[in-house]
Amino acid sequence: MIETLAFATTVVCVAGGLAVLGTGLAGRYRRGKTLRALAVVELALIVQAVADVTGLLTGDRPAELGTHLAYLATSLVLLPAATAWSANEDGRWAAVVIAVALLALAVVVIRAQTTWRPA
Repeated sequence: MIETLAFATTVVCVAGGLAVLGTGLAGRYRRGKTLRALAVVELALIVQAVADVTGLLTGDRPAELGTHLAYLATSLVLLPAATAWSANEDGRWAAVVIAVALLALAVVVIRAQTTWRPA
């Protein structure tokens, strides 16, 4: 697990989630602008997943392997699922769905980071 990437991803997810929530509540949410930022976050998550799998293949073992793999899989599917769910809307509810996904993703990344550490 790349600790600095996990930290940066968490910070970006929290900041992005709050920003999207703010724009949504103000009625100014625009899906097109948000998609670029979500793509960058997803790319960071893919890099993290590749680093994790590489670590597993080279012999590193997290304290809770099954839980860690579940968090890793969830981190990869959460944003695409939220994006697909809010695809047909450009209003407040779409912003809320994306904001909740980003805030939940911050928690998932922290939990994955925690389970990676040896017992």
